[in-house]
Amino acid sequence: MLIITKSLHVINYQLDEIFPREISESFREYVLELVNHIRNNPSVRAYKSTSTTTEVIRCALDILENKDSDDIISTRTENISKRLLSKEQEAQRRVERLSTNIQKGSLIQALIQDEANDNTYYLLAKVDHSEFVDDDTFTFKSGFSKDKKNIWKSCLLDISNTDTDIFYAKVYTNNSAKYWSEGFLELVPIESNESNTIKAFKSIDGLLGATIKKTAPSDYTVIRNSVISYFKNVDHFDYSDMLETLIRNYDPTELSRDDLSSLIGKFEGLPEKKKFDRQFSPVPSAIKAHIKKIYEVNSGIKLQVTDEVDDIRNTITAFVDGDTGQQYLRIKVTNQDTFNMFKNNN
Repeated sequence: MLIITKSLHVINYQLDEIFPREISESFREYVLELVNHIRNNPSVRAYKSTSTTTEVIRCALDILENKDSDDIISTRTENISKRLLSKEQEAQRRVERLSTNIQKGSLIQALIQDEANDNTYYLLAKVDHSEFVDDDTFTFKSGFSKDKKNIWKSCLLDISNTDTDIFYAKVYTNNSAKYWSEGFLELVPIESNESNTIKAFKSIDGLLGATIKKTAPSDYTVIRNSVISYFKNVDHFDYSDMLETLIRNYDPTELSRDDLSSLIGKFEGLPEKKKFDRQFSPVPSAIKAHIKKIYEVNSGIKLQVTDEVDDIRNTITAFVDGDTGQQYLRIKVTNQDTFNMFKNNN
């Protein structure tokens, strides 16, 4: 991996200014680690350009064409940084009424040559660049954490073919803010949010049904309900986060630990197998028809679940009458009219 050019600008939208910083050779190792992390980060979404003449793409191509000119590189990286500053200021004005602030940090840019496959990329990464206390001098300094979780947003733009009509990129964001991908980069997702929502939910639901519905039905019910809740209550769907939260940390009732481990293994490659992005903004209305489940209860009676159920383990419970051996469902009722319809049936 060859880093041809690299730059660093501190972006301060509150002070309305950017600060270019010199990058020492020792910083090269950090940039290389950053590039490798971003290239191997599974939590990315595929995007494409809306035009070959948008500002970021135009500047990146100018840098590639004039990679030996320090003046042009400096001018173009500064133009890109100023664009990010402007878009962050616009985004901050939109969210400040919600008592929310855009994360302040630095923009790293690098022109990269992948010698293994002869591809050329332009990297843009918004990273944490904060103050810390030097424990030797007890003075405030600023710097970077090597913790890769402090990469808030990134883009790896493929500029290998400069004659193409469409450029493709892998974009990572840590939240649902569109100012980075659509505002700053002027890119559009290849797969729509609605299409991603449908594909992802049907793939996850199908895998659960094929693997544990019959062998561990109670775990299937709880996990499926949690998946529905995740799709409906997050603004930013991140497959890795969903897998970690709902599956890896799940405490099974019927599933063995080995079965759970096997299930996790099947989930890990699901986005690539079923062709949906690992990041997108979910559209709950798109899966409304796929959420509904109808359960046969008794002759003339069916139980229909149409949405996520809060605390499903305690809302619908099954038990066997110790005297008669009959099987029953106990369902928590919050609708008074429905309760009144059956309250004298005992």
